[in-house]
Amino acid sequence: MSKKSLWMCIMSVILIAYICFALPLAAKMAKADNIRGIEVHLSDPQSRFVNVRDVIAETGIDPDTVSRCLRSTFNLQALENKLLASDNLQDANVTLRANGKLHIDVTPMVPVARVFDPAEPSYYINATGKRIRAQLRYHIDVPVVVGRFDSIHPAKRLLPLLDYIANNPEAGAMVATVTQEKDGNIIFVPTIVGHVINFGDTSMVEDKFRRLTSFYRHIAPTNGWETYDTIAVKWRGQVVATRRNKAIAPVTLPTEEEQTGCLDIDNNEPHPDDTSENTRA
Repeated sequence: MSKKSLWMCIMSVILIAYICFALPLAAKMAKADNIRGIEVHLSDPQSRFVNVRDVIAETGIDPDTVSRCLRSTFNLQALENKLLASDNLQDANVTLRANGKLHIDVTPMVPVARVFDPAEPSYYINATGKRIRAQLRYHIDVPVVVGRFDSIHPAKRLLPLLDYIANNPEAGAMVATVTQEKDGNIIFVPTIVGHVINFGDTSMVEDKFRRLTSFYRHIAPTNGWETYDTIAVKWRGQVVATRRNKAIAPVTLPTEEEQTGCLDIDNNEPHPDDTSENTRA
């Protein structure tokens, strides 16, 4: 055998050995660069809005085929943005772990109210005003907001009030339904039946609840819980209660002696038909 033929045989053996070693190694390296699965962590595992299966569905990724995705080219930011756009998720963070798995941390929506607007289907809103579609599969016990909402008086306008209710159990126990009227006045029906409360707007929320609590503790028990049909705390430092019975008092006919001008009404005196009471709080 010539020297050239010998070198050719040696080179062929080396090439075959390299192929036998390199191909499995390349396959192993390629496999190591693939995503090895999906892990989902819910900040509230008891959430009634989403579960792990829902989050995976929101990603649009098939868990059975995710291993075909390359770690080096996977767009984490795009997936995170997609999850943040979901109306069931309040926050989301997507990372690739050292074990090769796609890790998804999500915070489910925490609704603070359910909105009923005649112009569209009902929905929930969270503390930042993000909408959550209402579905038949769940019902959350939160204050109900009713009214026609527009760009001038959006449902988001009520968030300071709703946030206070959500974070103050005593205030939350008072409120059953919140209504926004056409003029923007906020009216809510308390859990204490028999009257409504004119809250005005969302300014001085804490002070208004303080005045309302004072009224319930000191005025209503004395005058009677059925005496008033409307309690207004919209004016600074005041509680204005409108009596339920608005019947006009009978008019006393003057006698012959009284018909000499004594019926002139002093403009500073309250009108007999005035049925509201003003209380400083």
